[in-house]
Amino acid sequence: MITMRSLILMVLALGGLWACDRQKFAEINTDPDAILNIPPEYEFTAALLNINANDFENYYDYNRAIYYWTQSFVSLNGNASSVYEGSGNLNQRYSIFYTRVGNKLVDVQKLIDRMPADQKARYVHLRAITSIPLAYYAWYTSDVNGSLPYSQAFQARYTVPALLTPKYDTQEELYNILENELKASIATLKTTQTVTQVSLTDNDIYYAGDVSKWIKAANALRLKIAFRLMKRNPDRLKSIATDVLSDATNIMSSTADDWKFVAGEQFSSAANRNPTSNSSVSGAKNFVDFLWKTSDPRLRVFFQASAFTKERFDAAKQQGKIPASFTWDGQLYRGQFADPDASLNTSNSIYFSAIEYTFNGTKRTDRLPSSVQSRLFYGAFNNGTGQTTFPIITYADWCFMRAELAVRGIVGSDAEGWYYKGIDASLANYEDMARKSKLDDYKALSAAEAAAYKTQPGVAYSSATGLEQIIVQQYINYFKNQNEAWALIKRTGLPSVDGKILALENVHQGGTLQQMPRRFSIPVPTITDLNYQNAMDAITAQQQDASFGGPSDLTGRVWWDKP
Repeated sequence: MITMRSLILMVLALGGLWACDRQKFAEINTDPDAILNIPPEYEFTAALLNINANDFENYYDYNRAIYYWTQSFVSLNGNASSVYEGSGNLNQRYSIFYTRVGNKLVDVQKLIDRMPADQKARYVHLRAITSIPLAYYAWYTSDVNGSLPYSQAFQARYTVPALLTPKYDTQEELYNILENELKASIATLKTTQTVTQVSLTDNDIYYAGDVSKWIKAANALRLKIAFRLMKRNPDRLKSIATDVLSDATNIMSSTADDWKFVAGEQFSSAANRNPTSNSSVSGAKNFVDFLWKTSDPRLRVFFQASAFTKERFDAAKQQGKIPASFTWDGQLYRGQFADPDASLNTSNSIYFSAIEYTFNGTKRTDRLPSSVQSRLFYGAFNNGTGQTTFPIITYADWCFMRAELAVRGIVGSDAEGWYYKGIDASLANYEDMARKSKLDDYKALSAAEAAAYKTQPGVAYSSATGLEQIIVQQYINYFKNQNEAWALIKRTGLPSVDGKILALENVHQGGTLQQMPRRFSIPVPTITDLNYQNAMDAITAQQQDASFGGPSDLTGRVWWDKP
């Protein structure tokens, strides 16, 4: 893993490269290619950092939308009726891909391609590795946008005349392109090089240049993308999954293979990363209730305990602040109703009201629902100094994918075994995140607690409910990777409102049932956009499938999300 000292040195070095005097600036302004003389490994670092650097994406796309759509978060005071409407600033990833990530990663490749042969030979691994995060972010962007420019994107600087009107690849085409690129990268990385490769120890924020781990990450990404084909092309899913799993020595085998970025306190210090920067946040009642009922150790990582202990509850009730019908049940963590209309039911009033009472001679104002553990997302919360973890694909994720493949009879076996391995890995991951985040008063996970958890009803594996259990555990595991939690619901229909293991709530607006958003609003160009025609043609082509809807229809479906 890249050290913070090394990261600081790189940033300073990059700053020095850009701190040109007027003459040097004039040279660069006259010769755009002069900018391409920076070491490609520096540009590689900048691109990787940008994958998670935009706190606006946290604020708009996650902390105000996706977390609520998946019923992981709920406003502490209850959801607004507009919870499924989104905002005008959604879809931050689209601009991030084209202006901060994809362009830089392609620059790395072009920088290497322009090198003399003897120098280029030292960068074979870096060029191959670069294709992996590039494929990831292209897939991630397409996931909620559908068709987009990729195969001809980022080429304007390198073509004569400049290619300013790249074609849009359909999502189906993109998946095929990415599969081929990832396989090519894996093949290159497996090939022994006769020349010592440039060290990425201080440039690679994920694996510090460990080629074997990048191969595993690429195979995991291949499988992840293939799962999106489940409803469109199940035979293709099976073919790719079979091929990936056949490469037994080059697939994830422990949490040491996790594809994740652990950022220092300064990286994640922007207040927009704080889930409560917009409003106070709790978890969905059904979600928190399930975690409590099953004694899930991750509950205390995700949420803080309710302000109400038994003693405070009894004091408030004795003072007439809590309805007589509401009795103490011992539950120390509580969620909030995800359905905005739940506030109209007077029997739920205790969840939606601030409770003013006196305890031990001190006046207090508390709410029943628990608050989210903000420091898990925002290391600087409440003067914290913790690190923040950004998972992309983890071993826990891999295990649950293996379990799902097996239980569906697609490829592989031992769904139960992979299910339990996934739980163990997920518990270990969130234990690690809790320690690195420096959560207040955190109680460490014990081996006995982890073992006992796997015996709980709803957690102990049953062949009768195996598929749902696997999906529910993957859903919990995705608490810090909500794009995947959202995709999981879209792909499998689980968790669902009629789930036997974990049930979501129906969401209403003024009595009318609402549908969960399934994509972002598709960018519609202005008539002056040089690529206007290609963009409009792509939208028109996607609209041939009635489920796509209009460009701004959040309940519309991109290609992979077949009804």
